[in-house]
Amino acid sequence: ERLSGFFGTLVTDARRKVFLILNSRGVHHCKPVKARLMQRPAQMEVSYLPDYSPELNPEKHLNAGLKRRIRN
Repeated sequence: ERLSGFFGTLVTDARRKVFLILNSRGVHHCKPVKARLMQRPAQMEVSYLPDYSPELNPEKHLNAGLKRRIRN
């Protein structure tokens, strides 16, 4: 529900089409989320990262560096 609500907020606040890049986490592929995404194809487009591809997800690099610094 939270993710679907977040998508609605993104579209409402955006002045242009929203392009989302999501990882393969199960919640991104569940029926309610997919239904919400299908409601607004002209306002929102989604692409999914392939499974096990952290090199394509910059957020993973940021978190890894942050965790390393905190430990050190």
